[in-house]
Amino acid sequence: MLVTILMGLIVGLLGGFFMGFSFGGSTLVGFLVCVLVGIVGSFIGGFLGSALKVKNKVVQFILDIVGACVLIAILKAVF
Repeated sequence: MLVTILMGLIVGLLGGFFMGFSFGGSTLVGFLVCVLVGIVGSFIGGFLGSALKVKNKVVQFILDIVGACVLIAILKAVF
């Protein structure tokens, strides 16, 4: 359980970090929002994996990445 939470935090943090650079986040607030969106997206992917009863850690990791990427793409499309 703890490993899953840490994995979600790391994936979301990295996804948000790279999203902040792709948005050209010139302000700290914009950058922090990008990081938070990446973390939330990763946890959404993790929740989806739990709802589907995924036991494989590699598949769970992939779902974390997909969740973060989808939420980041939605944010990019809206803003």
